[in-house]
Amino acid sequence: MRTMRRLSSEKAEIIAPRLLLTECANALLTGVKRGKWTGAAADLAYGFLVKLPFRLADDAHYLDRAWELSRRYDNHPIYDMVYVAVAEGAGTTLITADANLRSRLTHLAWINGPDA
Repeated sequence: MRTMRRLSSEKAEIIAPRLLLTECANALLTGVKRGKWTGAAADLAYGFLVKLPFRLADDAHYLDRAWELSRRYDNHPIYDMVYVAVAEGAGTTLITADANLRSRLTHLAWINGPDA
């Protein structure tokens, strides 16, 4: 949330693959199933999710590059590499909390963790 607030205050354009919405929505449903939060809390969070100020990129446009990256980096999950391919294609920084992905791609200076 700190990262989103900072980017918003900087009036930064935030680009993400459409996949982000699907993954986040699925995480909300999984949290309800596992009893981590209520259905009402998930509904509220989903309402915020779909209103986030992202410019959504068409995943299909980046799929070939994501495939190449996945194959290059020991068949790392392609859905993670879609985020990398979108950021690379946009010539922007990728901000991810996925420490495993960041450690795999440490040589790419444009991949960072969220604000602490």
